[in-house]
Parts: sequence; structure tokens; C-alpha cells
Amino acid sequence: MARACCLLAALLLLGAHPVRAAQEQESPPRTGTGALLQERCQLYFEFLGRTGAGREDTFNQNPFGMGYCAGLVRGVVIAAQSFMPDRVCVPGGTTIAQVVHRVIQYLDQHPQERGEPDVELVLRALEDRFRCP
Repeated sequence: MARACCLLAALLLLGAHPVRAAQEQESPPRTGTGALLQERCQLYFEFLGRTGAGREDTFNQNPFGMGYCAGLVRGVVIAAQSFMPDRVCVPGGTTIAQVVHRVIQYLDQHPQERGEPDVELVLRALEDRFRCP
């Protein structure tokens, strides 16, 4: 339980915008938005579907971004199942790749929300697809 609490706290911190130096504040944030999450998750999903040299080429494009996508989605799934068991019911046997695909679909269907925090959008996608009966 303590591990789940730490995980939830880490996820919430990831979604927060860090304090930036003055020169960085002039540019838009590079992490934490649905638009960036969609880009990272699409690359992750493409990576999963490739084999051979194509797989390595895809991995080399943004390994951190793909890991961020998979880790964030997995973390939100674990936190939602632990702390909101009446709102999110992901069936047993569902893979992270399947959940990532659902997040991508959600972001495709709700382009107006892509500027919002990525953690919130993953949770909305989970609630939309895996709502408890």
C-alpha cells in the first residue's frame, strides 16, 4: 500500500509543471501535456509493432518518450485500480499496450483536450474505456 501511495505521489508530481529558469519560461512546456503524450505513445505503439531493423530505428527516435508513455500509463492504471476501484475496472489480462492504444484513441477523439495534463488524460481514457459497471 505504501508503494502505491508513493507511485501516486510520483505520478502527480510528473503531471505538475516544474519551476523553470527565466529563459525556459518563455517557451511552452515540453512535458506533461496530452499532445506530447500522444506523440510518445504513438511512437511506443509503432515500436511494439515493428521487427528487425525497423524496431531499432523506431526505438532510437525517442526511447525516453516511449518509456515515459508506458510507465505513465502503467502507473495511472495501478493507482486508479488501487484508489478508485469503483471507477476504473481494467479486465484481468489486459496488457499495457492495449491500454496505451486506448489512450491514443481517446486523444484522437478529443483533440481539444490535448493541452491538458497527461496524467488527467490517461485517467479520463481509462474511465471512458474501462468504467466499472
